[in-house]
Amino acid sequence: MTFPWPRVCPTAPVPAVFKRTAEDFRVREALGFEPCGSGEHLYLRVEKTNVTTPFLAGEIARGFDVAPVAVGYAGMKDRRSIAEQWFSVCTAKDETALPGIEGARLLSATRHTRKLRKGQLAGNHFDICLRDLGDGEWERRLHRVVTHGVPNYFGPQRFGGDNLHAALAWLPDRRRARLSRFKQGLYLSVLRSYLFNEVLGVRVKAGNWSRPVDGEVLEDGAETATPTGPLWGRGRSAAVGTAAEIESAALAAHGDLLTLLEHAGPTQGRRSLLLRPKEARWCSHEGGLKVGFWLPSGGYATAMLREVFDLVQPEAASS
Repeated sequence: MTFPWPRVCPTAPVPAVFKRTAEDFRVREALGFEPCGSGEHLYLRVEKTNVTTPFLAGEIARGFDVAPVAVGYAGMKDRRSIAEQWFSVCTAKDETALPGIEGARLLSATRHTRKLRKGQLAGNHFDICLRDLGDGEWERRLHRVVTHGVPNYFGPQRFGGDNLHAALAWLPDRRRARLSRFKQGLYLSVLRSYLFNEVLGVRVKAGNWSRPVDGEVLEDGAETATPTGPLWGRGRSAAVGTAAEIESAALAAHGDLLTLLEHAGPTQGRRSLLLRPKEARWCSHEGGLKVGFWLPSGGYATAMLREVFDLVQPEAASS
């Protein structure tokens, strides 16, 4: 799908080629805890190149001869990348039992008492090379992004080509459709992400995406008062007043989808509308630009970069 939601900056972004090769997109996970060094779950820190996270999880399960449910990971990583990612596997075997997997390299191993679950990350470190930069004030825009943050959109990779249309077709017939648990969870996440982006896009247009309005639900533990948007599901929204009116208006056209999600999805949650990059730096690199930064768990590098650049992916990189 195209990415239809508005940017903050009204002027056109600077064109740049994105992910010409896997080496142009490097990401390194930072766990939200320290493995204790003992326990029934073997933790593997793996570098993967040009393979998907579910594929690698499946290969690890086969290699250790365990059920897929015995393997855990904290988040999905782009296929077209070099990504350092943690996996856990419930096994008495040690890391020497891991078979050779094309596109994967074991970096380290330890143990922990519990399975690695989705979202158990502090964040991710990114190093991204952009090439064939067009004309424009990209440096001024980068400084603005670092100072003020960006809308915390779910990035285009969350919608994965035709995933949104497939999820919309599946939900009304979900009880009869035979899908894996992974696929069902993916489709529910895609739909909740789409609705969140719809609310955030309305607030970006109104200019109040980064500051609280009356009745706002603030992010827990945020350094400053940070507004949130809905991750739709069972239960009533915690927003009231102006915030609730904005969300209701933004989602008015999706009434049937809201009802279906309330019956099918997890409980209603919230997500920050504001994404703040940290440790940002940039320099010239091989005729292009190398940008590095840290984002908290759930933040998309594409959400940050699209406020500065019009990201153009070569056809081979977008597959």
